[in-house]
Amino acid sequence: MKTITENGLTWTDIEKPTKKDLDWLKNSFNIHTIVLDELIPASQREKVEYFDNYMFLAMHVPVFHQTKKTTKPIELDFLIAENHLITIHNEPIEPLKDFLKKCENKPELKSKYFNSTTGHLFYFISEELLNFAERQLVHIGKNINQVEDDMFKGAERELIRDISVIKRDVLDFRVAIRPLCRIFHSLANRGINFWPEKSEDLKIYFNDLIDDYERVWNEIANYTDTINALEDTHTNLLSHKTSTIIRTFTILSFITFPAMLVVAVTQMNPADFWIVAITILFTTTFMWVYFKTKKWL
Repeated sequence: MKTITENGLTWTDIEKPTKKDLDWLKNSFNIHTIVLDELIPASQREKVEYFDNYMFLAMHVPVFHQTKKTTKPIELDFLIAENHLITIHNEPIEPLKDFLKKCENKPELKSKYFNSTTGHLFYFISEELLNFAERQLVHIGKNINQVEDDMFKGAERELIRDISVIKRDVLDFRVAIRPLCRIFHSLANRGINFWPEKSEDLKIYFNDLIDDYERVWNEIANYTDTINALEDTHTNLLSHKTSTIIRTFTILSFITFPAMLVVAVTQMNPADFWIVAITILFTTTFMWVYFKTKKWL
């Protein structure tokens, strides 16, 4: 448990909450038992719940795993009281660590973050999370560019797995970030009433979160369209290559069929060798010229 206090506001970050931590939450903030039960184990879906003296939010942060080559959603819960904001998570979250370092090492930023209400503090933490999510998209863009570069280099079959991995990564990212839209809209429409004196100001801040979210969502939507288009192109190239191979073997079969027929009919007697050879050469040449004229070769 780490705590930062400034200007009458307190932020407490709890990683891997224990029974002792839950008891502290219950005794200090009168958190309902139902809410506490959702902290251990973590909830599987997003939530925005309003109570008399606090709000409970459950969201997910998209984190890319290099070894698995996919994005994993990590849950982050918020308990927001009038003068106290609490974050709870079961795994390390990089943007929270970055936010903590900024508060510890840059007094001017700490004073800015803790200058008004817990709603404003939530805004700055959410901004850090959205900026982190946008940075997570960089590897997706690089992978898509790599697939695009390799597509016309004769490696169509090898690209099947690469495209499938990218599509899974994009899907996992979308699943993690999509619920944030509902959470931010709920805060902008209803959550601002938790701070009546600052409601109009907070509405501007929460609407800004919506705009930042839409920027990230539009970027991942653009990557979705791009990888789908590349998959269609890849499928067409692979289909064309397969058709070309099948056509070539079919033509070769037709070219060699007359020669095989002549050999079968004459049973290849030694005395007739040159006659058969000339006949095979003639029929093969005729078939080759015919297919060439039809532009099938």
